[in-house]
Amino acid sequence: MGLPTSRCAVRLLVSLVCLSTPLDAQQPPSQPQVTFQTGVDLVQVDVSVLDKDRRPVRGLTAANFTILEDGKPRPVAAFVPVDLGEREVAPARASWVRDVTPDVTTNDVRPEGRLVVIMFDWSIRFGDYQLARRIATTAVNALEPGDLAAVIFSSPFANGGTPQNFTADRARLLAAINRPFAVALHNPPVGPGHDPRNRNEVMIDDPEGYESGDCLCRTCVPESIARVADAVRDVRGRRKSLLFIGTYFRSAESLQGPMTRQGGVGGFLRGAQTSNVRPGVCAAPLQDAREKMERATALANLTIHTLDPVGMETSSNSPLGGESAGIRERQDDLSVLASLTGGRTVMNTDTPEAQLPAIFAESGSYYLLAFAPADASAKSRLHSIAVTVDRPGVSVRTRSGYISGPIRAPRRGSAIGSPETVAALEGVLPRTDLPLSVSVAPFAMPGKPESAVAIVLGVRQPAPPDRSDKNAPVKVIAAAFDRDGRSVQSEQQTVGVTWRPDGSATSRYEVVSRLALKPGRYEVRVALDAAPNQRASVYTYVDVPDFAKQPLSLSGVVLAVSPSVPSAPADAFTNLLPVVPTAQRAFARTDRASAFLQIYQDVTRIAQPVSVTARVADTSDRIVLDQVMALTAERFSAHRSADYRLELPVERLEPGEYLLTIQATQGQHTAGRGVRFTVR
Repeated sequence: MGLPTSRCAVRLLVSLVCLSTPLDAQQPPSQPQVTFQTGVDLVQVDVSVLDKDRRPVRGLTAANFTILEDGKPRPVAAFVPVDLGEREVAPARASWVRDVTPDVTTNDVRPEGRLVVIMFDWSIRFGDYQLARRIATTAVNALEPGDLAAVIFSSPFANGGTPQNFTADRARLLAAINRPFAVALHNPPVGPGHDPRNRNEVMIDDPEGYESGDCLCRTCVPESIARVADAVRDVRGRRKSLLFIGTYFRSAESLQGPMTRQGGVGGFLRGAQTSNVRPGVCAAPLQDAREKMERATALANLTIHTLDPVGMETSSNSPLGGESAGIRERQDDLSVLASLTGGRTVMNTDTPEAQLPAIFAESGSYYLLAFAPADASAKSRLHSIAVTVDRPGVSVRTRSGYISGPIRAPRRGSAIGSPETVAALEGVLPRTDLPLSVSVAPFAMPGKPESAVAIVLGVRQPAPPDRSDKNAPVKVIAAAFDRDGRSVQSEQQTVGVTWRPDGSATSRYEVVSRLALKPGRYEVRVALDAAPNQRASVYTYVDVPDFAKQPLSLSGVVLAVSPSVPSAPADAFTNLLPVVPTAQRAFARTDRASAFLQIYQDVTRIAQPVSVTARVADTSDRIVLDQVMALTAERFSAHRSADYRLELPVERLEPGEYLLTIQATQGQHTAGRGVRFTVR
């Protein structure tokens, strides 16, 4: 992707097509749309105004703000106050309403809200990782409707952890938090026969038990933060925060080296041989990395909050030893990140997660302002921005500048598709010219290590003003990316679509794609190019199981409906599925809807009978369908697969939301899937 190996921990956030924002199909409560409709290009800034207690100042108007571009005042051309409010307490509902994410995602992205990056630092020790995970888990649970979060690791090692790109899916965020990740080896062995690789005195303890890599001069942390800031810089309308969870941050180094080496303080370096370390060798690299980080975070208006997982620091648990000099050095350096960006530092407490509600409250209310640049023709030039408020005793935070000229995403990764179609895949947020929805489901392919991932793109397309061809083609590209943002598989196709407008002059249709993917976790992005002003994209995720190595497993679930919307190409799933899958999850009581999946057994064993239980529950957890089917061993093919199909009882269900769960049982082995749907 154009980045060296040492940067792979944040590659997911900076590659061409790896910043994603899939949202639940169930949309959050509506708010006024934050859009600036005008005939000229405007520069948009989000502004936080906090009082002396760091609480948002509400009730301001455009007249209270002054905007300076390159030191000169500019009139406020647009103004929108944003109040995210607090999460409403919902009436008693089944736990699945919150915990089960819809399998269909849309590009109906709310323009306001938070972007929250949870960063685990390489300095977290084994004994501190439980508190670190508790902090991160509390942050995920504090997310409001419309917020998006990502989990990344500052460690440059391949074993640093499994990142999760921006999503509203709490389950995916929590899974990334709870997977094994690298922690600091508190007292690495040194000396003859025990020298760490690359003579690095502070190693990373690999979850697999191997030592690997280094973070030269500890510059990997400011470099990682700078890349995150660059990646989110051009996202407008959202407050951006980075929660830095770590025990150590080297902010600078004098020509005499760090205090802990000058004074012989123990801790990380206790017992280490430091004679080979030249004092001050890290001064220049650290200064350069910090300056780049400061500039990037200022341009992005990225606020960093530092949360220390050490807890209440004592002489016995201090990462840099129990001497006062080491404790002071660590705490002073750790607070630098937050102080540079106007964030909070939380340390010396055994419950740092208790401060997260206050941290989130700071971004619960803010203002969106826009101004017309003084020189709209300026190209690729950095302009400074300053915003003041006519209120005493308040602090104001906004981005420090903008770069004029058209924004171009970094061209990294594989070249896939035409420039117009690929452009719709770029950026943090999906493109929303047209409403799109997408479903993905993996199926085993007999005798092959890859699985077939069925992708269904749902489209609602208004008629273009100049549309004369009722069968004009549309271009669709579906691409899958691995955890490092590398393109691993893509399919581009041009499909003829017959125009069949409904009462709102909108045509509904679906385009199906098929990707062959090896077992693993992937981000799937799909883009549609229907016309010059009708390009859109939608992002989602898929977990592809290793079907061949599991004693019992299930494919993804696809739904079929009659009457159906037009779907193309007709032969996309030939020899794979006996149904035509749909991304539709809302059905009328007159529709005929069914669910289909495949059940797999270990091909190295004799087929065994399998019991399949299907249940449909409403939002009160009342079971409205409970069906058990026994699949005999003879139902399984030579490849140990069997089809399962269930008719959904939509004709007798009351309007509302429902959860379909399918669980297969064979001896001591179980496997399950769940799908949410709605009856109108």
